[in-house]
Formats: sequence, structure tokens, C-alpha cells
Amino acid sequence: MESSSVKKVVGLNVVKSSGEMEVFNPNKIRNECIEAGIPSWTAAEVSLAIANRVYNGISTKEIQRLVLEFLRIKDPDSAKRYERFHSMLVRTSKNLIEPFNREKIIISLIKEAGLQSDVAERIAKEVEETLRHLKLDFLTSPLIREMVSVKLLEYGLEEARTSYTRVGLPVFDVALLIEGNHPSFLKENTNLQLNPETIHKHMGDTVAKEFTLLKIPLKLADAHLKGLIHIHNLEFFMTRPFSQGHDLRFFLKNGLVGYNNSVTGPACHPEVAILHSVRELDIAQTNWSDEQSYDFFNIWLAPYVAGLKYEKIKQLAQMFIYEVNQMFVAKGQTAPSLIMLEPTVPKVVENILAVKPGGKNGPETYGNYAKEANQLFNAFIDVLLQGDYLGKPFNLPVIEIKLTREHLSKFEEEYSKTAKLAAKFGMPYYLNLCPEYMYNITNSLYRRITAQDSGDENYRGYLRTGSLQVVTINLPRIAYEANGNDVKFFEILRERMNLAKEVLMFKREIIKERMKHGALPFCSMDIGGEYYLDLNEQTLDISFVGLNEMLKAHIQQELHESQEAENFGQKVVKYMVDTKNEFIRQTGLRFELIQTADESVSHRLALLDFKEFNGKTVVQGNKLSGSIYYTNFSHIRSSAPIPLSERIRTEASFHPHVQGKAILDLFFNESDPEKIWILTKKIATETLTARFTYTKDLTFCHKCNKMNSGLLEKCPNCGAENNNLEFYSRTSGYYQALKQGWSSKKQELLDRYKYKI
Repeated sequence: MESSSVKKVVGLNVVKSSGEMEVFNPNKIRNECIEAGIPSWTAAEVSLAIANRVYNGISTKEIQRLVLEFLRIKDPDSAKRYERFHSMLVRTSKNLIEPFNREKIIISLIKEAGLQSDVAERIAKEVEETLRHLKLDFLTSPLIREMVSVKLLEYGLEEARTSYTRVGLPVFDVALLIEGNHPSFLKENTNLQLNPETIHKHMGDTVAKEFTLLKIPLKLADAHLKGLIHIHNLEFFMTRPFSQGHDLRFFLKNGLVGYNNSVTGPACHPEVAILHSVRELDIAQTNWSDEQSYDFFNIWLAPYVAGLKYEKIKQLAQMFIYEVNQMFVAKGQTAPSLIMLEPTVPKVVENILAVKPGGKNGPETYGNYAKEANQLFNAFIDVLLQGDYLGKPFNLPVIEIKLTREHLSKFEEEYSKTAKLAAKFGMPYYLNLCPEYMYNITNSLYRRITAQDSGDENYRGYLRTGSLQVVTINLPRIAYEANGNDVKFFEILRERMNLAKEVLMFKREIIKERMKHGALPFCSMDIGGEYYLDLNEQTLDISFVGLNEMLKAHIQQELHESQEAENFGQKVVKYMVDTKNEFIRQTGLRFELIQTADESVSHRLALLDFKEFNGKTVVQGNKLSGSIYYTNFSHIRSSAPIPLSERIRTEASFHPHVQGKAILDLFFNESDPEKIWILTKKIATETLTARFTYTKDLTFCHKCNKMNSGLLEKCPNCGAENNNLEFYSRTSGYYQALKQGWSSKKQELLDRYKYKI
């Protein structure tokens, strides 16, 4: 009788609650009834009865209704058991409410954790038994997954648990985020403001960071979590490269093509060229995690302003700056950006055919547009000097001025105007090409650009380059572990350099895969048969933090306290340079030792070490409040009251060894533009400084709309206090308002020894 019933239903399909189809199997009904505690003979009768009533396309819900209907007539007690068995409902991750189904656990364990079917079935059955004993009104997918993860740990299946676990935020934290009260909301990036997009970003970042730490090799994840190294922008590690320098000529020649739905041709008008340059930064932020930059910015735009009056050129510069500052893109913040300016066309590019309106090449060269390049230079500086509508400084873009011996005397008027900008707002950065070790033409990454590279019609070479990833080494931790032993110190340093190398090589393979699968449409845009992002032209960057505290811990002297300390510091940095050069020889890839500003790193690593060594560490800041930090890179601590000339000499002595983003940051309040210009020339021509800036603290009063020097408790104009005052300074590479941020950043700001120039 049973065999004939089964024969009847061969080929019939059942629609599951998920909408999927499966072939009807009467034995499933029988087994399910037995699991519910129904006697086996009754279960067999139920199976046979239902098999005779099914039809093609019947739903599992309808089958359960038929079973319950049959049992209520046949055996009311069994009906109650069956009803209780199916009372476990699950709120699924697909936003559905479904009956609990152990098979789903089994399938997911096999698929996600790689378990054998018998092990998966045993674990699923034990989890189900536990859930039924709890007698909950409803279950959720996260709860079930957590219980399965615990069971995996009980079985000693740690690797499987890592693959199976869930990442995310507690409900309490999400509520705090939405209300704007989460304590860590703005700690990691003070460029962020509270808005719906940044709330969403923080939630997504949390998931992405947890995922990254689960997916990278365990020893690398542990090294980051313990504070041996710091992997920057961890939330984007698995999805995006770090930063990128763009060749604006490519977009002037081709328009915005290849990575969005609406294709635009080459700009024919100056306004369109400006907007294209802004929009490219906007789009690029969806593919890179950090700063975007343009070298030769005013040079490449010079042909587009030919014949225009200066006021019109200034208006175009103003449009670019305002557009960049209002460009809140996918991460809920303005895109971090940098442009490099020169007062004239440098010789290295003056004979290159110019890209002109409409994307046409030549016959004029860029050397024919020296006047326009100069006008654009002045226009940008004039707009920045004015500030915004209220007179506040512009946060973005970061402006970098190139200094050369040839141009210092020829364009003193233009350069001295940048000194006025430094005196008023504490910007810009200066990239100093005067020292002999600096190349004739260099960008912020210190990449040499030859005339042939910059004129390459395929836009390859050093103009279109960037950083694939940055990893920072915690130098003080090495000193604590070495305990004064030089041999052990350098052994550990080598180990940490190798860890950084492994992280960078792992990241390179990830980005290669992302591009191959089209997950980075801008990066994988086709440029004459190759990707826009040339992996071979990207740097793999190793940075370091706390050299000053390392010296204090290792030889009991800070960097500025003795020649011995400076010499040992030089030895450490040179060792890192030699090691990264060895990495280059081993791999053929572009490893670099750099300085990258990030106060969150100096705080995080100092805090981890402070806890690990029970407070017996060398840190800056306030130990009682936890507002502690390490000194950035190879800097003298910011609070050291030493002569300005000595600070410049000592810090600059490390610049020849660092291949990217070395920075001398001079803190001051009151100043004279003429004195700043004199000092600027002196730094440029008489020191080894590669890159430097002047940081000035500012207070803006919202009551009278006035900007004043210093961090003030009361407005000197109208007497306003407290929330009427907004403070500005440079804390991690960018000028920004300081209402938000965390205590270590504010503490470092207050600790700074400020010079009067």
C-alpha cells in the first residue's frame, strides 16, 4: 500500500516557505512526526494519508495544515505535540517569518563552514534540542547562528566557527548611533559630521572591520589587535586601494568615461573642465579609501583659461574650491583631496603638447601657457586668502606649493602671497625640491617624474600612481619587548617589518581579485588594453610611530636630548629603509617607508601598550584621563620647548631616508607674513626638509562671525563664550573644526609648544 502511494506522488513538487521548489518525499513527513514525539506507527499512517492528498505545487504550510487536521481526528495528543513542534518561528535575515527548519542549519554548515554532512547534522540536531527547551516566542537568525557557533566551539572547530560567525553591532549600539550619542561615533575620523550617511557608514564600517580581521591570516589580525602594527583604513581593506594621484590630462582628453552610466566627452569650456576635475574626485572616492590628488593642477588647466580676464579665472578657482568642500559623497564626508600648484610651467613639462578644450592635442605646448598657469596659481591663493562667506578657512582641498631654487627668486611675489596664507590660516603645505637629494620634479609621494613619463600619451608612468595600503609599525612596543637589548630590538623590528610586508602582499592579491571581478569599476577601467589602476605603479607603504618614545624607553633619552639619541633614531630608520629595499629586491614591487599623519593611530597604540604593560610605558598626554598618545613618526615631541632651528634641523635630518609624505609641522599663533616668507626660504634652501607646513590655531565666533588667532575662551570682539566659539587647527593633515573628536587629539593640540615667528 505504501509503495503504491509513493508511486502516485513521484514527480510532484512542494513549494517551500522560501519560495524554492523540492520534490515531495513522504518519508520527510514521517520523520518529522517522529521528531515531534509522535509514535512511529501513527507517523507512518500520517505520511501515507498526506501522500494521497498532495498535489503539484502544494506548499509546506499546507502540508503541515493537513497533517495537523489528520492528527486531531486520529490522535489529539499527537496533534498537540506536532503543533508545539511547529510553533518555533524564525525571523530570518531575508525579513521573513518562517517555521524553524533544522535542514537549513545543516546546509549552511556544509556550505559556509565546510563541515562533513554527518557532523553538520549532529550539531544541527543538538542546537535544535536546545532551542526547543528554551520555549521562546520567536527565534531570530542571529540567535540561531550564535548558538551554532557556540556548539562549533564545544566541538573544537574554531576554524569552522570563524567562517560561520556573524559580524555586526548590538542593538544598543545601533540605537546610540542613530541618536548621535555613540561614544566612538566621531573618534576615528574628525572629518565626519553627524548625518544619516555617516551613521550608515559607521554601521557598515563595523561589519567590514570585523570581516577583515576574520579573513586575513590569523597572525596578521592578532598583530593588529595587539598593537604590534596598525593596518590603516581597516574597514576598506578588503574592498579598496588606499590613495591615488591622478593625471588630470586623461580626463581633459577623454571626459568622464568608462565607469558610470552617463558618458561625458572632453570638456570644451573652462567651467566644464573644472566640474569634471571635481566630479572625478567624487567618483574616485567610491573606489579608493583615502586621499585623491592632482599634480600640476594649474598647469594642466592653463589652456582652458586662455584669453579670460583674471576675475573670471578667480571665479573658476572659487568654483572648484567650493565644489570640493560641498561634495559629500558615499562616505558621508567631503572627499579628502590635494592639489599641487606651481607659479609657472616647470621645464620638465614645458615642451609637452598641451591638452586643450575639446580634448585636442597641441600644436601648442604647455610652455605656451606660462601666463595662464601663473594666473591660476594666484587665483587659487587669492580665493583661499578670502576664506568662505563667513571668513572661515577652507578645509579642502589641501594645497601643496612646490618650491624650487630656480623659481624662489623669480616668483617671490607669488610665493610671498602663500606666506600670507600661512600667517592667516596656517596653510598651505610646501613641497621642497631644493635639497640635492630631492628630484627635479617630485610629487607628494616623492616619486620622480621625467619629461618622458609625464608626456606619455598612454598616461602611464609616475603621474598616475598611489598607495595600495599603509601599515604602521609600533616602535615603542619593540623597545618595551627588547628591554634595552639592541640585538633583540632589531630582531623584533625585522619581524614587524615582515608582518607589514605580509599584510601588504595580501592586500595586493585582494585588489587584483576585486579588479578582475569588476568590483572596482574605476580602477579596472580600460585604458588602451590595460587597467586604469596599474598595480605595478602602486606603492606598498610602511610607516612608523613613536620613534621619540622608543628612544626614551630603549636608551632613556628623547630624540632632542642628545646626539646619541638622534644617532640611534637614524640607525633605526635606516634599518627600516634597508629592509624595505630588500623587499623590493625580493618581489620587484614598490615598497616604501613613509610618514603618514593619523593621530588616531598614535592614540590607539599608546593606549594598547599602556594597558599591556600596566602603565609602565613612555607616552605623551594625560595618563589619568587616558588622553595619551605617541609622537608621530620621527618627530620631536610637540611639547618640547627647544629652539625652532634645532627642531627643524633634527626632524629634517630624517627626511632623506623617508620616501613619502615626510612632514615638518611648525606650530605658532601670532606671526608676520614677511617673517614667514623669510623662514620659508631659509628652510627650503638651507635644510634637508622635504615637506613642511605652518599650523595655526584659530577661533571662530558664530555670534559676530569673526575669526581670531589662538584657542580662545572668549571672543575678543563681542565677548561670546562656550558654544558660540568654534576652534580650528590641523590635527591629522587637514584643517578642521575641533568641536568633535576624541580626548587624545585635543590633548596633543594643547600640549604643542608654539613658536613666535
